[in-house]
Amino acid sequence: MKVNNKSNLPSYPSESTNQLIKLYNNRGDYERAFNVFDNLIQQNNVTIISLLNILNTCTRSSNIERGRQIESLINQSMKWKNDLRLDTSLIKMYMKFRMIDEAERIFERIRQSSECDVIVYNTMLKGYLQNHKAEHCFSCADKMHAKISPDNITYILLLNACTILRDEKRGKAIHDELLLSLNIQHVHLQNALIDFYGKINEIATAEKIFSEMNLRETSTYNTLMKAYLVNNMPIKLLELFEEMKQSDLDTIGPLGFKPDLITFMAICDACEKLGLLNSPDSSYQQYNWKTIFSKIPKTAK
Repeated sequence: MKVNNKSNLPSYPSESTNQLIKLYNNRGDYERAFNVFDNLIQQNNVTIISLLNILNTCTRSSNIERGRQIESLINQSMKWKNDLRLDTSLIKMYMKFRMIDEAERIFERIRQSSECDVIVYNTMLKGYLQNHKAEHCFSCADKMHAKISPDNITYILLLNACTILRDEKRGKAIHDELLLSLNIQHVHLQNALIDFYGKINEIATAEKIFSEMNLRETSTYNTLMKAYLVNNMPIKLLELFEEMKQSDLDTIGPLGFKPDLITFMAICDACEKLGLLNSPDSSYQQYNWKTIFSKIPKTAK
């Protein structure tokens, strides 16, 4: 570590400083992260990486004043202005602050650029969903299709919008497009399809997607369980749980899964619908609420 003679502030190598800001972010110690960045400004040692890290600090700490200051700093430099990574982080920040107009201002400026990519569009889609503006997702996607191919994340976000709006026509059109254009064997994409069909009460289609999956994880079972609850099918949920228990849950490699808290909450909801939580009938003892919660892994509690 060196000392900057002009400011008498400690001077760290840029990589170490970036790691320090990340460390403070992860700890939730945002004030120290800002102090480290302020030192970088005084030492004229700001980099794009440090800007990305401090924008993350602004977003996580909900500090809009500092966020605007960072954007102003970025716009003062030809080296940083119009950098796609920084613009994407600014969009994410403004969406977090529910400042949709500001996010759209940046998006409309950069979407005409040849460097604009699918990550920018996905950031906008996620922001609209976070701000309960699911209907805005589709106009954003229309702008995208002319230039950029959607990826799995794009389709997941659009399916989430369809699910929220119960937009059967668009959701099925996306499913058809997926069958033609992408490898649909993607766990989270298929989870989104199961959720969509469950919410529009087409449970048979949701079950078909589930049964045809090559790989499943805990969230896959949870998604179908929630679909059964939405469609008032608690018995089917319990049958699925029995199937889950029979699976060899340790042979799926990186997608290995076990029941988690969401799983057990769904079971409780199903048992409550059936009046089994406190049933005196010994044949339903496995669904007594004390029995259920005694099985929850400690890591899930």
